Amino acid sequence: MKLFTRILAVAAILAMPLAPVLAANITIVVGDNFYHGPGNTSNDADIRTINVGDVVTFTYAGQSSHPTMSDNGAWATFQMNASSRSVTLPAFNTVGVYPYHCTAHGAPGAGQYGVLTVRAVTTATLDPVAAGVTLSVYPNPSRGQVTVKLDQKPGTDYKLRLSNIIGQEIRTVALKPDLTAAGLPLDLSDLHAGMYVYSLLVDGKVVSTKRLVLQN
Repeated sequence: MKLFTRILAVAAILAMPLAPVLAANITIVVGDNFYHGPGNTSNDADIRTINVGDVVTFTYAGQSSHPTMSDNGAWATFQMNASSRSVTLPAFNTVGVYPYHCTAHGAPGAGQYGVLTVRAVTTATLDPVAAGVTLSVYPNPSRGQVTVKLDQKPGTDYKLRLSNIIGQEIRTVALKPDLTAAGLPLDLSDLHAGMYVYSLLVDGKVVSTKRLVLQN
């Protein structure tokens, strides 16, 4: 790849928003008279709380048919039987309550029914100015040998967390005042080239998040 093309690619990546919190895939097992985990044959409601962006898959594990209807029209009624053993709904992107029931063995709020509560995803963050700390990792882009510089207040637990662009944690480094005041050398040459995200954690809470490009 030509140098100009590489520069454009890096610029485009830097312009992208940070990767969102990874969505979960929630499985609801549909059996005879229940929407639960395997082995539960009661008709108690399956009440679950999920996050915005999560995907829900209904999996059939019964003997009879269980047409599953949304009480508030969030999805079209679908069959759960031997011929339709798995149904995945589109991601839930709106906060709210989504009750549902089996039209053959339940009713809204009775018999075989369930409730999905979708909540907003929140991340505990602090204002870096208010926290009185600044973190820099340089050079950026880098070929793997970087220096971590942290201006900080004493008596606090600081950590550098390095993640890939899909949110998987790669490395966590404790930042001690006596080592980072003048700059702490950090070897990242074992990592693949690409875009990474580094976050400063103060007492376990995210203060700031920035991007790092490795060109190993």
